[in-house]
Amino acid sequence: MKTAVKAEIVPLQSSDFEIASEHLSSAFSQDPLIGYFFPEDPTAKRKALKHLSRSFLNFAQSYGHLYTTADEPNGVAIWLPPEAFKITLSQLWQVVTSGLIASPFYIRWRRIMDLISLVNAEMQLHDKFAPEPHWYLGMLGVSPKCQGQGIGGRLLQPVLEKADRTQTPCYLETTTPSAVRFYQRHGFEVVHKTAFTWAMKRYPKG
Repeated sequence: MKTAVKAEIVPLQSSDFEIASEHLSSAFSQDPLIGYFFPEDPTAKRKALKHLSRSFLNFAQSYGHLYTTADEPNGVAIWLPPEAFKITLSQLWQVVTSGLIASPFYIRWRRIMDLISLVNAEMQLHDKFAPEPHWYLGMLGVSPKCQGQGIGGRLLQPVLEKADRTQTPCYLETTTPSAVRFYQRHGFEVVHKTAFTWAMKRYPKG
């Protein structure tokens, strides 16, 4: 196991989106869900992952809850606050301008219907298990060369602390047993399991 480091966590600046999307694409390259839906060719998969990561960063930046490590963005947490789930014309425009609207073009075509079914099911579960105002962890990734140093847990802290202060729950989906164990160590509990994902929720402490 690598030695834990005391990485300072700071807001991610848009000037670092390029390197941040590189780290996110590396972190998710072995994710089983990515392997199922994205191209098998490593170069094509990396391109698709980088597009998705960069687009999600573009979309989420207006909410102001993107976190990374100081000096160099070796890890990234993308959080959406409670107000992000009030659908507005402005938000729909963000989907278009961020690049998210083009993401389906990077998916294996024969699995598009599977993706639509999965997204629909995840949205229904999200509404069912987190109907109240809550924080949503959209992506959390640490560069493979820096994993095992405690960076992932530290990236969660700014919002977990805010959630505890405001007595607001947090919600996420994840895809591997090791990730489930990681989030359980930070107070999340499994609320539902599907064929692809675990839905997890954290109730505020204190």
